Amino acid sequence: MRYYRSLPFKLGVGFAGIIVPLILLLLYNNLYSMNVVRKQVAESHKSMLEIYTNQMDSFLEQTSNYLLRLAFQYAGITSLSLNDPESDEYTLTKIQVRNQIDEDISKYNWVGMLFVYSPGSADLITTESGDAGKQIVREQLAGMLADKRFDPANYQTWRAVSLNGEACLMRLVQNDFNVYTGAWISVKRLMEPMSAIQLSDSGRAAILSTAGDILTPSTLRQDELPAMLKMLSESDKTYGTLSLSSRTLVVSHASRQSDTILLVMTPEEKLLSNLPLYQRIIYVVPFAALLILLLFLFFVRSIILKPINQLLIGMKRIKEGNLSFRLKRQSSKEFGTMADMFNEMAAEVTDLKISVYEEQIRWNKAEIRQLQLQIQPHFLLNSLNVVYNLAESKEYKLVQKMIRHLMNYFRFITRTSTPLVRIDEELKHIDTYLQIQQMRFPQSLSYRIDLAAGMEAVMLPPLLFQPFVENAIIHGYDKISRTCTVHISVDPDEDEPTSQFRVTIADSGRGFAEEQADRLTLGAADDYEHIGIRNVVQRLKFHYGDQARLTFSNKPEGGAVVCLYLPIQTTAG
Repeated sequence: MRYYRSLPFKLGVGFAGIIVPLILLLLYNNLYSMNVVRKQVAESHKSMLEIYTNQMDSFLEQTSNYLLRLAFQYAGITSLSLNDPESDEYTLTKIQVRNQIDEDISKYNWVGMLFVYSPGSADLITTESGDAGKQIVREQLAGMLADKRFDPANYQTWRAVSLNGEACLMRLVQNDFNVYTGAWISVKRLMEPMSAIQLSDSGRAAILSTAGDILTPSTLRQDELPAMLKMLSESDKTYGTLSLSSRTLVVSHASRQSDTILLVMTPEEKLLSNLPLYQRIIYVVPFAALLILLLFLFFVRSIILKPINQLLIGMKRIKEGNLSFRLKRQSSKEFGTMADMFNEMAAEVTDLKISVYEEQIRWNKAEIRQLQLQIQPHFLLNSLNVVYNLAESKEYKLVQKMIRHLMNYFRFITRTSTPLVRIDEELKHIDTYLQIQQMRFPQSLSYRIDLAAGMEAVMLPPLLFQPFVENAIIHGYDKISRTCTVHISVDPDEDEPTSQFRVTIADSGRGFAEEQADRLTLGAADDYEHIGIRNVVQRLKFHYGDQARLTFSNKPEGGAVVCLYLPIQTTAG
């Protein structure tokens, strides 16, 4: 029986069919809950980023408007391009411009520095830069503006630059007289309002340039930027989950006034910190389900499967013939009743089989005795016919010899109340019979009996193959003028010498017709024409069942051959 058809397999599949959908439902519910939390946190961070970005863009827009007014409406800016840089008027205008931007920067406290640059005189005017850091910035700025490779057109909007090792946003406005007004703002200064925005403890903000530069101190690594920029390049996504140093929720918002993008990054393990118990339960559920399944199968095995298996074993033992097998009493009422009923039925089958077996033995004994009785009159009539012929011929000494042989013969017949005789005794009896026949046909019959060494004690039913010897003589004389020769041999079977022996009766007669030999070898007992052969077949079937076989064939030089293959038996039991 294949395992998938067994009851434990079907119960396991049924249990799994209930548990697996529940586990999948829990996993789906867990994923759904994580997505809900992720979405809610993302929407919250997005709203905060929009507020901050709008505030930052407002600062940048106010500064841009100021730079435009300064470039186009303040007369001093125009004078810088009209006056000779060596003139007193230029120096005075330069002082006025510096005073003006020093005064104005106080209104824009988020601006790091305001400056005016005249390319004609290569003169840079900046707000007061008393500290050393701003002095360095002023020098770097002057070098940048004086560089011939510098393109002012790139800074018509706020662009990210690095001054004194610090990320900044810078913008330039060019008026009609080729004078630039500009400002730079520290990104660090722009990030200060973010402290007022309530992020989770694990959330961290950052600003990136659209070119992929990190503008604020961040734990974000440079090798993580490609995946970040790819996500940000998808215009329909404002948040997503990336595998950075860990699974991280990233929310972004781009500035309208600059080439910057604001980010809030939150590790998912911190993001979902409010669901640890639920997550642990989800992770434990499959193992718990497996444990429950094992316990369930153990329980079912102990309560149901084991009694059923015992019942199947009992039925198999009974089928194999072990009628003494009995089931043990089970703990459950139902299986206990089944065990009692099985034991009762097994006992009834045992009694019935014994009764049938005894009846069959009685019938077989009666049948065998009847078959033997059929053989005895058959031989007696032939023997009396020989005695009659000898007496008619006045061969009185031969009559005496014939009668002595008949006495030995019938003495052997009297012993045949036993079911089995030794093969040497059976052959001695056949020898007696052949001597009787030889007395009848002294010039026309010869015979030879061979018994293999070690085969003397083999047992077989009495008078088993005498009908074949009779037929060999009868058919050996049929229309044959030459001497009839009968050869009887007993030797071990060539194929199974230790478990089977062969009795061969061969004559020099005309043999069997080809179809008759095949029919006699393959046919049933009812197909045989002669009562002697039919009796032998019946006796073989009663004594040996399928262990014995009988074959009929012809010798190449002529004559019939009959072979009996019998199991070797050395006791009469």
